[in-house]
Amino acid sequence: MYTAFSGSHQDAIRKSINYHESHQLPHWEVAYLPIDPRDIGREYEAVVRINSQSGKGGIALVLERDYGIALPKWMHSEISRVVQKASEQTGAEITSLQIKSLFDECFNTTHKDWALIDYDLHAEQGVVKGSFKVTTQLPVFQGQGSGAVDALVNALEKRFGVGIEILQFDERALTEGTHAQAQACVALKVDGVTYAAVTVAEDTSAATLQAVLNAFSRSQLALAIEKKIA
Repeated sequence: MYTAFSGSHQDAIRKSINYHESHQLPHWEVAYLPIDPRDIGREYEAVVRINSQSGKGGIALVLERDYGIALPKWMHSEISRVVQKASEQTGAEITSLQIKSLFDECFNTTHKDWALIDYDLHAEQGVVKGSFKVTTQLPVFQGQGSGAVDALVNALEKRFGVGIEILQFDERALTEGTHAQAQACVALKVDGVTYAAVTVAEDTSAATLQAVLNAFSRSQLALAIEKKIA
């Protein structure tokens, strides 16, 4: 198969040939052959292929290109680990649809028992006090902190007797107007183990609080599985 190279790549190849000939080197030690996708009539985005060796950027690119899901840089490594593990298990490339499915399953799904159905926040002398209700039969969580997230984390720590550390937090508006949507991404360390989640909701506060609940619920579901196995 013959490939047409651009002028700059032809110059690079010609220089490499001259170098090897002038130094009488019998073999070429080339990590990869430089080629612009446009040289073969393709765009970069169209030739992204994901497998267990793929980098974080390629996986994030697929989510943004195909589904409009733009994630913060720290979240790239979280989704990358999940996708690479899936690829290692199958030994095959992962399709765009499979990446989206893994993303939804591991980060963007609200468990039926952990959907936020009501919350109340109010500030008293610089301290935010909040009460939070989810769909389970659990009583209302109550806590306080410097903001809404701190108040929810404090409420969860008191209710479940665990230590929670906020490692990463990011929120942004996805649309504008009366029914604007917001996306919140959060990573929590719960008793030393990291859990991440992404949530989209109609207001920033709801998206943020649900993202925290989703990340925390993953720790509780994992704990339940461990107890069941034991």
